[in-house]
Amino acid sequence: MAIQLLLTLNIAHFLGDFTPLNKWFITAKQYGKPVWLVACHGAVNGALYGISAGLFAGMKAALLAFAIETVTHTLIDVLKGRINNRFPVVEDTGKQVYWTVMGADQFLHQVVLIFIVSLCF
Repeated sequence: MAIQLLLTLNIAHFLGDFTPLNKWFITAKQYGKPVWLVACHGAVNGALYGISAGLFAGMKAALLAFAIETVTHTLIDVLKGRINNRFPVVEDTGKQVYWTVMGADQFLHQVVLIFIVSLCF
C-alpha cells in the first residue's frame, strides 16, 4: 500500500503544483507573495494529499497529510519565491541556477511526500 500511496501522492503533487495555476497563483509562487495566496496554493496541494492519504490509510492520515503538506508546501514555495526576488538570475530558464533551484524545490517537496508516506504506515 505504501507504493500505491507514494504514486498517488506524486500524481496529486503534479496536479496541485502544475495544472490548476491561474495568473495570480503563478505570480504568487514566482515571488513568494502575497503569502496568503501561496498558502491557498499550499492548501490545494494539502487537500489533494489529504484525499490521497485518506483513501489508503484513513482519516487520521488524511488530516495529517493535509496539515503537513499545506504548511510545508507554503513554506517551500515562499522560500523559492524569496530566492527569485533576491536573485533575479534564478528566473532565467536558460541558466543552470534556475534548474538547480527548481530541482531543490522539487526535491524538498519529494522529501515531504516520502515523510508523509512513512507516517501513514
